[in-house]
Amino acid sequence: MTFLAYALGLFVLALVIFVIDIMIPSGGVLIGVTGLLILGSVYCAFLHSVTTGIWMVIATCLSMPLMFWLFLEIWPRTPMGKRLIVEPTPAEEFVWSDAGEAGTATSLLNTIGVSMCEMLPSGLVQIGNKTYEAFSETGPIEEGVQIKVVRLDVGRLVVIPYRESNSATPKSVGSGLDRPAADLNIDSLEG
Repeated sequence: MTFLAYALGLFVLALVIFVIDIMIPSGGVLIGVTGLLILGSVYCAFLHSVTTGIWMVIATCLSMPLMFWLFLEIWPRTPMGKRLIVEPTPAEEFVWSDAGEAGTATSLLNTIGVSMCEMLPSGLVQIGNKTYEAFSETGPIEEGVQIKVVRLDVGRLVVIPYRESNSATPKSVGSGLDRPAADLNIDSLEG
C-alpha cells in the first residue's frame, strides 16, 4: 500500500470520527483524535509527493470550515444537542418572577403592601391578596411593616418602608430643627 492510500484513508477516518463526535460529544477527545488523523494524513501525503501533500493541505483547509458549518447546523438537532442547547423563550411569554402573575408587573408600581416576614433585605410581601418576592432598597424591614413598591429590578419588586403622612404637623416638630438659629448658638447664614 502506498503513502497516498494511507493519506486518503486517514483523511476519511478523520472525517468519520468528526461526524461521530458531533453525535456523541466526548469532551474534546474525539476532536483531538480527528486533529491527529488529519496531521497523519498530511504527513503521509507529503511522503508520497510534495504536490500531493500540498493538495491534502488545501483539502484540509477547505473541509474544516465545511465541517464546522455542519457541526453548527446538525449538532443542535441531535439528541445531545437538544439537551444541551435550550431554546430561548419569547419575551412576551417569559416571566422573571412571581410579580409577572399580576398581569403587567408594572401595575404593581407605587402600590402599598405589608411585609410578610423580616426582609434581610429580601423577603415576601403581600399586596392585595397575593404574596410576592421583594427586595428592600433601604435595608432590613421588620415583619408587618407597610411597604411601597418603588421599582422593578430583574422582575423582582423593590420596596421601601411606607409611612402614611396624615398629620399636618411637620416631622421636624420637637427635633430641634424648628428652633431659630439663635437658640442653637449657630451663626446666621445671612451676611
